[in-house]
Amino acid sequence: MAIQYKNYSILVSSELDSVSGDWNGRYRIMDDEGIVVYESFSDSAGSEEEALADAEEAAYAWVDYQ
Repeated sequence: MAIQYKNYSILVSSELDSVSGDWNGRYRIMDDEGIVVYESFSDSAGSEEEALADAEEAAYAWVDYQ
């Protein structure tokens, strides 16, 4: 899912950890030229929806801090 926010594009996704059964949110932030400026994971979550929401929140926080 791609989100436009303050001249950045944010991509969020989730991955299931097959060992622990936890979901991990992942986010990638790109500038207006499509260059990745930051990429990270959010904390583990109990569901895919929670992992996506956590990743989106972390991405917004990173952009707001800049």
